[in-house]
Amino acid sequence: MSPICVLIAEDQTILRETYLHLLQDTPHISVVGSVADGQAAVEAARQLRPDAVLLDIQMPKLNGIDAARQIRAELPEVGLVLLSHYSERQYAEAFLRDGTAGKAYLLKTTLSEPAALVRAIEVVVEGGAMLAPEIQNELLRLASNDPYARLRELTRREMDVLQLMAEGFTNSTIAQKLSISERTVESHVNNIFSKLDLTTEMMRNPRVMAVKLFIQATES
Repeated sequence: MSPICVLIAEDQTILRETYLHLLQDTPHISVVGSVADGQAAVEAARQLRPDAVLLDIQMPKLNGIDAARQIRAELPEVGLVLLSHYSERQYAEAFLRDGTAGKAYLLKTTLSEPAALVRAIEVVVEGGAMLAPEIQNELLRLASNDPYARLRELTRREMDVLQLMAEGFTNSTIAQKLSISERTVESHVNNIFSKLDLTTEMMRNPRVMAVKLFIQATES
């Protein structure tokens, strides 16, 4: 199995070196480059064609959101992990507005566990989506308060499952976290797809689309 090739874009030297050492210690991940500004990230991605790019949201020359947008426009298959200090939902919405597939929005303050960053990289490379729990909680609150939100037909348990899907967890891990069987999780996921009218004819990845609707509910 080939390693996941990752490009790091972070203007703070200490953090850039931290990410570099953390990922270099992960056997199935290979860091192919590290840069200190957004424009350099776009140019390096164009040249190196990594599997995933790790981006700080605030960088010189080009911020992480705009750099991610340019990278995705040229290299649609590249996974994008945006690291931010900001838990306000507008930043996540701006990053995810043109699609959620292969994108993760994480808070730097929650990355005390190296496994969280590694899992985010794995999720986006597979085309999945992942959101920081703080962002999800805000979106969930707004969606629940909006009587016209597209998620209003989901049960509380189905919303719990969808929230964990947005964190990038697999069905088996969701089952462990909710102390239910994997078959029950599969049933909830199928109900979510059905209630949100997500069919294989409409999109290739209904799991990603469900997360997208979770985000869009705040705009309903």
